Amino acid sequence: MIAHRHHPDIDKAQWDRMLAACSNRMWYARSWVLDIASPGWNALIDEEHGAIMPLTWRSRWGVHYLHQPFGLQQLGVFAPVPEEKLHAVFLRAVPAQYRYWDIYLNEAMTSVPLGRTMVCTEQVVDILGDPEAQRAAYSQGHRRNLRKAAAHADRITWEISAAEFAALFASTTGARYKVPKRDLTMMEGLITMAMQRGEARMLGLRDGGRLVAAACMVEADGRAIFLKSAVNLRGQELHAMFLLVDHYLTQAKAGCTLFDLAGSNTPSVARFNAGFGARSSVYLRLLRNALPAPFRWLK
Repeated sequence: MIAHRHHPDIDKAQWDRMLAACSNRMWYARSWVLDIASPGWNALIDEEHGAIMPLTWRSRWGVHYLHQPFGLQQLGVFAPVPEEKLHAVFLRAVPAQYRYWDIYLNEAMTSVPLGRTMVCTEQVVDILGDPEAQRAAYSQGHRRNLRKAAAHADRITWEISAAEFAALFASTTGARYKVPKRDLTMMEGLITMAMQRGEARMLGLRDGGRLVAAACMVEADGRAIFLKSAVNLRGQELHAMFLLVDHYLTQAKAGCTLFDLAGSNTPSVARFNAGFGARSSVYLRLLRNALPAPFRWLK
């Protein structure tokens, strides 16, 4: 039986134990991650099947709705044995109080019975543990850019604070996409905690002591996630992101076997990822609109 649990009634230790037993588990659904990214999150829990679904919600004008927290690429239903039927039962069990949904499901959820879906892609690379074999899969263009950038490789550093990264991100990616200050603050808090817990590391490139490019790598359950990155104009001139991804794939020794580039539907980003030998996988964005008529038409 699926139970709708409000935040105060969620046993976080039990939640994390259940998540750890799910074959499609993802770092994004850990309780402490949700606490920071979506304070007050609720949940659907089926103890019989060991399945869970976080309900990351907000309220506006008195209307409750489900949203995808900034930086959390995939959520949805997690289970020891993911099944289409189970996913459908969970989605139909979402309480009617959530009148609008705009959420991203994990890649195990390939079909849903309600709402409208949009196909999203991500790119992943197997970490081979052999630099020569790893680089053999790179495109000619990527190998050429790496040769150009090789003179700057000695400026790569792991010594970057969450605050320093957040400042670079806010002035580059954050400014370009007009990321709200609330999300920027949340992201810094999330990365700070992840680093304190030993679940994330920061890799970057300095020029004259100044940080010009950086990326936050989450490392959990054998999967490394390219959580967020930032590069300024000087970093672009130095081909910094080529250096950082190559360094991680060939030198990081993180104990992970898969590098999740958290890829994008943006063609230029997908091409960048593919140049490292990445393959694409699909996950779904789910939208459902049950708002009252005037709001539904506006939305």
